[in-house]
Amino acid sequence: MNHFLAIRPDGATRDRLAAIAERLQRWGLNARWVDPEDYHITICFLGHIDAAELRSVPWSVADVGSALCPPDLRLPGLGAFGGRREPKTVYAAVDDPGGWCMDLHLDVHDALGMRPEHHFHPHITLCRPSGRGDGDDAWPRLLEAHGLAEWGSCVAQELCLLASDPLGDGRRYRTLERWPIGRYDARSA
Repeated sequence: MNHFLAIRPDGATRDRLAAIAERLQRWGLNARWVDPEDYHITICFLGHIDAAELRSVPWSVADVGSALCPPDLRLPGLGAFGGRREPKTVYAAVDDPGGWCMDLHLDVHDALGMRPEHHFHPHITLCRPSGRGDGDDAWPRLLEAHGLAEWGSCVAQELCLLASDPLGDGRRYRTLERWPIGRYDARSA
């Protein structure tokens, strides 16, 4: 079982992405689609950790998690990892003009005594393609058609410690700990 820290979007953002994913599924391409309840932005991948390490994670990130202010995040369309022709992951891109996700990524890694990822890229995975579909250009056409979309804001609801523990109802992740993202916005004060 792998563990990671992630930002979960609020219900309205999840619903909007679920509707988009439903439209994308109509393209009929072979993929494993992520359950909307599992949508998240990974901040720190911990991998497999033992029980003692797992108990220490909430204590290590509590100060970071309890001090989070709402970010200004947007969803500007689709992207892919692994190439456009045969992508390994198709995601909703996350635009973070203030660098909030990167700052959180650095703060969490620092709190845990870990090295930050060299190529951190905030995103929300929508599916993992399992084939090319009907024709060599099917995935590239889908990505091009939705690459520069504007899907509105992405409201960050909470930082969570998650475990990849299939729940039997289609969801893949179990929440072990959560820290709500504050509703106070210093810009409006």
